[in-house]
Amino acid sequence: MASDGNRSMILLNGMKMLGDIVLINLSIIASFWLRFAGSIPKTNFASYVEIVPYSSLVALVLLNFYGLYDNTRKPWSEIIASLTASILVLTPLTVTLSFMFRSFAFPRSVFFLSAFVQFALLYIWRRLVFRLERKLFSPMKAMVVAPALEALELAEKAGASGYEVVALASDISIDNCHLNAMTGTYSKVKYLQDTCRPSVIFMSGEAPEGIKQSLARDAFESGIELYISPSLYEIMLANSRLDQVDDTPILEIRVGSEPGKEQIKRLMDICFATVGLVMTAPIMLLTAIAIKLDSPGPVFYRQERISQGGKRFMVWKFRTMADGAERNTGPVLSHDNDPRVTRVGRILRAMRIDELPQLWNVLKGDMSIVGPRPERPFFVEQFEKEIPEYSTRHTVKAGITGLAQVAGKYSTSPEDKLKYDLLYAKSASPLTDLRIILQTLKVILMRDKAS
Repeated sequence: MASDGNRSMILLNGMKMLGDIVLINLSIIASFWLRFAGSIPKTNFASYVEIVPYSSLVALVLLNFYGLYDNTRKPWSEIIASLTASILVLTPLTVTLSFMFRSFAFPRSVFFLSAFVQFALLYIWRRLVFRLERKLFSPMKAMVVAPALEALELAEKAGASGYEVVALASDISIDNCHLNAMTGTYSKVKYLQDTCRPSVIFMSGEAPEGIKQSLARDAFESGIELYISPSLYEIMLANSRLDQVDDTPILEIRVGSEPGKEQIKRLMDICFATVGLVMTAPIMLLTAIAIKLDSPGPVFYRQERISQGGKRFMVWKFRTMADGAERNTGPVLSHDNDPRVTRVGRILRAMRIDELPQLWNVLKGDMSIVGPRPERPFFVEQFEKEIPEYSTRHTVKAGITGLAQVAGKYSTSPEDKLKYDLLYAKSASPLTDLRIILQTLKVILMRDKAS
C-alpha cells in the first residue's frame, strides 16, 4: 500500500504531466496566432488537431526520458538542461509526425516558433513546481555504509543530490566534522539503522559480505531503498547468463555485443556519421576559421589513441590548445582552467564541437558513435598499473560519447569512469546506444559534465 508521501509524489507527477501537456499545446496555439497575425485558418488548425494525441504522447515520453518526472531532487540547472534537450528533440519529431499524417496544411514554421514559446512557458511552470516541491517534500533520510574515504565521498554526493545523510557506518571511526550525522563502525550498522530510521541506504561494494547480505535482506523485508556502489568485480557479474553444470547453477560472464548486434551498431554508426558530417559541415567550417583567427597553428589535431582490442589509431580533433602545447612537458592530462587551452578552444570544448572531426573516425571504422572514450597509450599504461581491470574497457570499440560521459562529470575519477565503461560493455546494444546519444544532448547543456 502506498504511503502518504508516495501518494503525494504521484499526484505531483500527475500535475506536472497535465501542466506540461496543456502548456506544450497552448504554445503551439499561440504560435499559430503569432504566425497568422491573430487569425488562424481552420484548415491549418484542423491539421494540428489531428496529431495532438500523438505529439502529446511523444512529449510525455521525452520529458520522462530526460528525468523530468523522477522523484529525486535535482538542481535547477539540470532541470533546465533536461527541459531544453526535450524541446530540441520534440520539435523535429513533431515535424516528422505531421509528415507521417500528411498534415501538409500545417506550416512547419509554427513548430519552430513554438519551440521558443514552449521553453518560456515550461520554464515558468517548472520554476513554480520546483519551489512547490521544496516546500512540500522534505529530503529523504539516507544512511551510508562504506570504507571511510568512500563513505565521506558518497555522503557528500548524496547530500548534493538532495538526500539528508543521517548516518555513516564505516570500517573505522569517522570524525563527524562537517557532517550532521551519526557515525559508527560496521558493528554499529544495525544500531544506526534502528536509531536514524533511514528510508534510503547507500552501500559500497567494498563493504563486508556479511553486512551486504544483512542489509539486502532487510531491504527486501522492510521496503527500504538500497543502492550499491558496485566494485569492478560485481560489474563484471552484471547481466550474466544463467547456465548450469548438471544440477549446479552457474553464471556465464559475457562482455561486448553479440555478433548480430555489432552489425546493427556498425550500420547505425555509418548512418549517424554520414548525416552528422553533412549537417555539421557549416559549423565545422566556421570553427576552422575561428581557430585560424584565434591562434597560430593547424586547424586539426591528430593524436594516437587506443580502441577495441588494444588497436592503435589516429584520432582527429579540432585543435583547442596552443600549437606544440606538450613539446616541453610530454603527455599531460588536461584539467579545468588549463592555461594551454586557447580562447576559442574553451568554447569548443564546452560545446563538444572539438570532437566533431571524429565522425570521420567513425565512418572509417576506427571508432563508434557510442563507446568508452579512446585514451592515449601513455595514460593507458599508467591506468593499467593503478587499476588492473582497466584493459577490460577495450573489449568494445571506442566512441565519441559514452555512458561515462552522460552519467559522470568532468571530475569523475578514472576508476568510476571505468565502472561506467564496463557497465556499457556488459549491456551494449543499439537501443542503449540510442539512449546515450539522446542523453548526450542534455550533457552538452550542462557545464560540469564529463568531456
